[in-house]
Amino acid sequence: MEEAKIKDIGLVLEPREKPKSYAQWFIFAIQHVFAMFGSTVLVPIIINSLAKETVMTSSMALFCSGVGTLIYIVLTKAKVPMYLGSSFAYMSAIGLNYPAYGNSVFVAVMVAGLIYILFGILVYYLGTEFIEKIFPVIVIGPLIMIIGLSAAPSALTNAGIVSADAWAATKKTYPQWLAAIIAIFTFMVTVIVTLKAKGIAKVVPVIIGIAAGFILSLIIHFSMKDSNLMDISKITDVKQWEWYPSFKRLWKQEAKNIFPSILAISPLAIIAMAEHIGDHIAMGYITKKDFVKDPGIHRTLIADGVSIVFDGLVGGPPNTTYGENTAIVGMTKVASVWVIGTAAVIAILLSFIAPVNQTIAMLPDPAMGGVGMIMFGFISINGVRIMITNKTDFMNMRNVFISATVLVIGLVLSVLGQGIDIGWFNLPGLGLAAFTGIILNLILPHDLNQGFVKIEWIKSKLKRRK
Repeated sequence: MEEAKIKDIGLVLEPREKPKSYAQWFIFAIQHVFAMFGSTVLVPIIINSLAKETVMTSSMALFCSGVGTLIYIVLTKAKVPMYLGSSFAYMSAIGLNYPAYGNSVFVAVMVAGLIYILFGILVYYLGTEFIEKIFPVIVIGPLIMIIGLSAAPSALTNAGIVSADAWAATKKTYPQWLAAIIAIFTFMVTVIVTLKAKGIAKVVPVIIGIAAGFILSLIIHFSMKDSNLMDISKITDVKQWEWYPSFKRLWKQEAKNIFPSILAISPLAIIAMAEHIGDHIAMGYITKKDFVKDPGIHRTLIADGVSIVFDGLVGGPPNTTYGENTAIVGMTKVASVWVIGTAAVIAILLSFIAPVNQTIAMLPDPAMGGVGMIMFGFISINGVRIMITNKTDFMNMRNVFISATVLVIGLVLSVLGQGIDIGWFNLPGLGLAAFTGIILNLILPHDLNQGFVKIEWIKSKLKRRK
């Protein structure tokens, strides 16, 4: 019966099956490393660029990704072939709030993990329906759009696509036009690879785009006198090499920063949980297994939450389930958790290889700006896509009111870098937008709908009177 099922769904390997040879095992695993690598190392780079200082290293992101995936595999009883990588949902909030709150942002990351665990427990006792009631698409969609758009100004600044005064304020040592050329080149390579490439290149367009921008920057750096485009000493000076992930000392912080940082960052767990549930449904569709029931979405949420608590404890970016790796399972039909676990071990080993991490640290801002324009745009479009996929009815005025309010509050305040001062702490735009959307969804009556239809009805009445 089980063999017939495997043939029917076309899986090469079931979740608990091992590859037949070590060579095959390694090839399958390295594909997952390629799939997650670009996005995972990109998150700390963007966080650092937003914070204008080193908040975390790429080696820490790789370390947390590998350890987090192993934690997930253990807590889900090795039943789900899911890989965890650095989440894009939190990076804007972490990067923008670190200058104000310091290491307290990592306490907020741990609280985000605790929210996952709490919701996992609630799902176990109450079922999944209550999540949809509290966090509907009309709230989650606009929040995802805000996450991408709020960080986009940083990408444009790195790309040199700003006013002359704004560029002068960055105090870059290379001309604005040069930054724009490198950014546009990186942008176009990434787009062309995404649209035209085949095979493994199709899965790693971000890595290829960044590599192309990196090579162009190297050529310019050595051919243009005094360009100062890159800090070559990061790779030539062995004393600067980081041989292991840099762990944060969480006790080095001010108590007054903890609560506002929690308000600024932890509510983003709401968005990440929606992504988590969607990825598990997608993986279930690929493998023809119901992971919502076995091992249970409550168990997967708790496992993800524990990994995020670990991330915050060591000072790394919070993890999330990776759609890129889900796509690899769909393409290869290899659903082996043994393969996923091996990819996690490779990620941990890479985090201790200094040349890899130093090369990543050398990446020039213009190249990251070119990729950032794409990545932040994709994040925003995902918010739109979620609402379209769920067939959100915007002829329903209740949906319009909630989504519009969330979008306006969150986007304007986030782009301006402002928040609402409440006593001794500041509530950032994204947090205020999330709370507003949740409250409106709970208190607005459901008969506040079909507003456009009512307007047409009024017009018809007026015509009759005439």
